[in-house]
Amino acid sequence: MKRVLFATLLGGSALAALPALAQEAACDGEPVTLRILRTPGNYPYPAPMEAWQKEHPCVSFEINEVPFAQLGDTISVQAASDDPPDILVYDGPNTQSYAKAGILLPVTKYLPEGWDEDILPATKAEHSYEGEVYSPGIEQTTVAMYYNKALTDAAGIEPPQTLDEAWTWPEALEAFKACQQGEPGAPEVWGLGPTRFGNGQPGLVYQDLIYQRSAGDPDADPDSSAYKTFWAMAPDGSTVEGYLDTPEAIEALTFYRSLFNEEGVAPKAGIPNAFFDGKACFYIDTPAAGNALLKDPVIDWGITPVPYFKTPVVHTGSTTIGVTARSKHPEIAAQFAVDMEWGEYAYMNVSQRGNLPTLKSLFPRFPAYQDYPMKVFTDQLEQWGQPRPPSPYFAQYDRIVTDAIRSVAFGGDPEEAMADAEREVARAMRR
Repeated sequence: MKRVLFATLLGGSALAALPALAQEAACDGEPVTLRILRTPGNYPYPAPMEAWQKEHPCVSFEINEVPFAQLGDTISVQAASDDPPDILVYDGPNTQSYAKAGILLPVTKYLPEGWDEDILPATKAEHSYEGEVYSPGIEQTTVAMYYNKALTDAAGIEPPQTLDEAWTWPEALEAFKACQQGEPGAPEVWGLGPTRFGNGQPGLVYQDLIYQRSAGDPDADPDSSAYKTFWAMAPDGSTVEGYLDTPEAIEALTFYRSLFNEEGVAPKAGIPNAFFDGKACFYIDTPAAGNALLKDPVIDWGITPVPYFKTPVVHTGSTTIGVTARSKHPEIAAQFAVDMEWGEYAYMNVSQRGNLPTLKSLFPRFPAYQDYPMKVFTDQLEQWGQPRPPSPYFAQYDRIVTDAIRSVAFGGDPEEAMADAEREVARAMRR
């Protein structure tokens, strides 16, 4: 097997250069090496890559890995270089940003027949820009609310198990309070456990922007505050002014603030493994937690749909695959990227990590998601799923709005925080 003999340096950090995957079958054309930039252990996985190479024996792969925290900077530098990667595996919400910046190659013309009908709408929206598809997507994920059944049973709580019976946030708060053990703010068992995302502090757009979005209405008049609250950014990604500091958003965020302060049912600091250690009644997470509990059921558990105020909504999105616009082998790189998301190759990739597929036709092939409790994820994804607000400026939006929501969780004024966030995002867009 051919071995890569170098590591690329960026800002003092080395990219891990993995062995190149090469097909032993005879090649009757010109050999091509596709360079892949990804985070450690991410897809495309060896089995689908090696299967694909049997059909393309002239293609080998050179895989470079970089820590997730360095991925954005690495992509910006390498995609503009004279020797760019051919394939990028990156955080899906950045598709429009990368498309606008000219980093990604559109792959619309390479998509197979039937893709448009099979792909989840949220996936297509997230990975499209100005009428072109820039990533076929590979997997999807979203969040649901887990619960410790021993604790909820002891408190006489029966969490809903279907979307049509989902709690509103005020109903969920009553369950948090009834299940919590100890004094508010410093209990022995929290009503709502801390997030595992980031450093464990609240505020991340992926998990917490859905509070205020659920207070809106996507079917309302487009000029109304209810409509703007739901979308949290102009649908064309052009502005946030009037979308984050609506009356509905402020009311929802005032409730959100109370969870960490007045009601004291959720911690402001991370507590590793609080839910798995029996120190939290409820806990919001992705399918990864459920797959871990299916393998090792350290507690008796269940899943309930994410609560809402007016309109149920959950965020979608995961890492995805794209082709650099400056690839030296755009045709074969695009074919590879699209193939990794289609048919048997897609199944092989998604089944490795246990997240959800982007293709509706693949759902029946994942038995765990056909029945309760994991079926809650598939139902939410299909019926409630929305991408985080798609925009060429998502990276700036994500950072600024996360900081604003976090400040509210720590006791800040919602109206002031969101007004400041609108102004800061608007400045970033103008720059």
